[in-house]
Parts: sequence; C-alpha cells; structure tokens
Amino acid sequence: MHVGLSPLQSGSDFEATIQDCERAEALGFDSVWIGEHHNHPLLYPTPLIGLAAIASRTRRLRLGTGVLLLPLYHPLAVAEEGAMVDMISGGRLILGLGAGYAPEEFSAFGISIKERGRRLEEGAALVRRIWTEEHVSHEGRYYRLTDVTLGPRPVQQPRPPIWFAGWVEPAIRRAARLGDAWLGGPSARLDELAACVRIFREAWQEAAHATPSPDIALMRYVFVADNLEQAYATVGDATLHVFETTYFRWPHPVVKRPPGTLTIQGLAKDRFILGSPAQCIEQIERFRQQLGLTHLICRLSFPGVPREASAASVERFARQVMPALR
Repeated sequence: MHVGLSPLQSGSDFEATIQDCERAEALGFDSVWIGEHHNHPLLYPTPLIGLAAIASRTRRLRLGTGVLLLPLYHPLAVAEEGAMVDMISGGRLILGLGAGYAPEEFSAFGISIKERGRRLEEGAALVRRIWTEEHVSHEGRYYRLTDVTLGPRPVQQPRPPIWFAGWVEPAIRRAARLGDAWLGGPSARLDELAACVRIFREAWQEAAHATPSPDIALMRYVFVADNLEQAYATVGDATLHVFETTYFRWPHPVVKRPPGTLTIQGLAKDRFILGSPAQCIEQIERFRQQLGLTHLICRLSFPGVPREASAASVERFARQVMPALR
C-alpha cells in the first residue's frame, strides 16, 4: 500500500507546509496532497500553486491535488497549470478532481452549485483531451475551445493520472468512467465508504478498463500517540471544531452530524485512525481489507493542535506504523 501525507493546510505561513512535505520525503512517504476550499478562514485555495512550491523543494514525492474543485475553473487553465506542475516536478503530478459541495464556494465564483456535476464531467473530459491531443476544438454546454495546443506538455505520458472524489452514485460512476482511481475523503465512516467502493468497482468493470483492478485511495485523519486516551485528549477539541465548522455545516451528500452531544469518541469510531502504533495499524488494516485500499493519505496535522504534538505523531507513524503497511 502506498502512503501519502496531507500536510498542514492553514495559517499565513506556507513555509511550514513545505517543511512538512520535505520531512515527509525524508521519512519515506510516497506522496503529498493539497486540498482546496474557498471563503474559509482555515483552509487554503489554489492547490496547484501550492504543489508548484512544494515541487521545487522535493525530488521524489508524488504531488496530488486532494481535491481540485474543477467546476470553479476553466479546464484549459487546469490543463496548463497541471502541465506546468508536472514539468517543474519532473513528472510527479496526480490530478485529483471533485465537484465540491459547499454553497458559499460556488456563490463566491458566481457559479450555480446545481451545475457542478455537468461542469465536472465536461471539464474533466477536456483536460484529458488537452493533455493528449495536439489540436483541441470543443463546443460544449459550458466551455468552448478553438484549435488549442498545449505547451509545455506534461512529462508523464500519455498524461498524468486523474483521480476522482465523489459520494453519490452518478459521481462515483463518472469517476470509474473518466478516472484512474477513486479517492475517498476524510469525513465518512467505513460503512459509507464501503458502499461507494462497491459502486465504483462495479462501474469500473462496466467501463471495460484495461486494468482489471482499480486503485482505491482514502484520506484519513491520523494521530499516533502512546495510547488511545492520549490521542483523544490531544486532538479531541480541535477535531470536533473542524467538523462542526466544515463537514457538518456544509450540505455534504453522505456525511451528516450525529444527533446529540458530539464527542471525539463517537466521532472517531470507524472514521479516524487514532491511538498507539499497534492500534493504528489494526485500524488501518481494517480499512484496507474491507475497501481494498491501494493508497492511504494521512492527515497528521490538525488545526488547533500544537505543531510539536503533530510532528511527534508524524515521527511515530513513519517509524512504527508505516513499515507494517509496506
């Protein structure tokens, strides 16, 4: 199983994020992933710009958008910027795409959230064409191109991998039809993820891909401590705040706030990877076996948790957990 890091993605100093990625490379992680949100005080926008900065300070790590909200962009701009990141990095880009679900992000750009699925489908097909064809013309519902030729072209041939996030059946089937992998976000429980993976595998077979078994990637909040109680105590309040102000505030298609008083113990069940190294390995193996995971992307830095505590968790994960996953 490949192991990636979703580094710190908040604050006013991106140097800390770059340093997280440099450390991840030294510790043996396979990839780093930058997400995207808008109109939010904690989370960064423009993931391809962030990856270009990280590319200049790393040499081996794959660089993923986890995920880029394609309906908010013109696909030609994404194809050009993605090709630049792939060139700068020497062929390390993975383009993770999603439709988005936060209304304030679409209103900020003056785009109807009801159009997000159709925009993603048309835009993703165009990015693929721009990366692989010499002269691209297109007359669609949302985008028009006339004899577009990309330069520079991506280093990876025929193109960088394209991974899709998606929670509802039409989005998951789109991922199987147009993408190279399904990427599950950090907020859903194991049973919710398993339902998505079943649909994706079925749709993958129907699409008759040359590769019989698709890649399944999963992003998870992870904190490795001496024991489970210490992990709860360190990340509990910060994690509850993050979920209350993001996932439970947005109209997420799958993830809903549990009724009653929210506790870290209840929220973490079948959702987070927390505890001692042995406990974390056991939980990851459960996700891997039930979902057929090929990639695990770890969010080891929590907004509100001291950087020293997060750094210690990263070290424990790399030294005591990651070898068991290889």
